[in-house]
Amino acid sequence: MAFSIRLCPYCGGAINSDEAGYYVCEECEKRTYRSRTNSMAYLLNKPYEEDYKKILDTADISAEKALDMIEEIITEAEEPDADMFFTRGFVFAKLGEDGKAHIDWKKGLELLQDVRFIDAYIIPVCKSIMEIMYLKETEFIEFNPREYIDSISTEFSLKCEAPTRGIFYITTYRIFRIAIQGGTLENDDDVYSTIISKLIGRILVYGRNFRTVCDIIEEALEDFHYNPDTYIEDDNLKLHLSDLLRQKYLILSKDFSDEHITRIFRHWNDENMYELEYWMTELIDSLEDVSLLQKLHDLVSSEKEGYDLDQAVEDYARKFLLLDKDGNDLSKEA
Repeated sequence: MAFSIRLCPYCGGAINSDEAGYYVCEECEKRTYRSRTNSMAYLLNKPYEEDYKKILDTADISAEKALDMIEEIITEAEEPDADMFFTRGFVFAKLGEDGKAHIDWKKGLELLQDVRFIDAYIIPVCKSIMEIMYLKETEFIEFNPREYIDSISTEFSLKCEAPTRGIFYITTYRIFRIAIQGGTLENDDDVYSTIISKLIGRILVYGRNFRTVCDIIEEALEDFHYNPDTYIEDDNLKLHLSDLLRQKYLILSKDFSDEHITRIFRHWNDENMYELEYWMTELIDSLEDVSLLQKLHDLVSSEKEGYDLDQAVEDYARKFLLLDKDGNDLSKEA
C-alpha cells in the first residue's frame, strides 16, 4: 500500500517515534529530529548547554561579541571538541563568513564521535546556510549556494556513511520557508523567488523520497500562485515542469508496494543521482530550447516519433521510480 511508510532519510529503514523529539531508525539507529528548525538540538543534555545557548542567542544581537565568547572557550579548552567548532561556525555564518564557517564545521565533523545524532548538527548548519544565502542575496554579494551545499553535504555523507545532499537541500528549504512565513526574515518577493528556485531545482534531483518532493512542489505551486492555464503568460515554465513531474510521480506510483518505495529510496544515493542531475538540467534547458528534447529522446528510444515535454518528464519519472516504458517494476534489479 503506497504512502503508508515512514523512511529514515539516511538509510531508508523503518523509523519509530521517540519521546525525545526525534525518530529513531531501526536499522542505522540515526536520530531524525521532528522539528526541522530546532537549531540547538545538538546541545541537549550537555553540561555546557546553557552557556552555548547564550552564545548563540548573543549572536543574533552581536555576532562579534558571540565570537569573542566562543573563542575564549576554545582557547582555554585543553582539548577542543566538536561542539566548540560547530558553534563557532554558526557564529561565523552570522557574520557572513561562509568560508570560515565551513572550515569550522569540517573540524567539528572530524571530532564528532556519535554519528547517530548527526541530524542535530545538519539542522543548524542548514539554518546557517540559509542565513548566508539570504545575506548574500539581499546584499547582492556573489555566492554559489550549489557548490557550497554540495561540498558540505559531501563531507557529512562521508562522515555518517549515508547520502545527505537531499537532506541538506530539503532542510534548508524548510527553514527558509518557515522563516519567511513566520516573519523572521523580511519577505522580499524577488529574494524569496530566487532562493526557493535554487533550492527546489536541487530538491527535484536529490530528493530521494519522491513523496516529499511532491509535497514541496505543491507548496511551491501555492506560494507562487501557479495557474496551469496561464503559466506561459506568467513566465512559470519551471513551475509547470515541476507540476508535470509531481503528477507523473503520483500517477505512476499509485499501486506501489512499500517494498518498491523503499527500494527506490535506497537505489538513489548521491553518487548515481548525478545522472538524474543531467536529465533534469536538459529538461529545464528544453523549456527555452525544445530541440534539446531530442537528446533525451535518443537516450530512451530509437523511434523517431514526436517527442514533447510531457513525454520527457514521464520518462524522467519512470527512470526515478525504476519503471520501464511498459510499466514493469525494475526496482528488484536495482
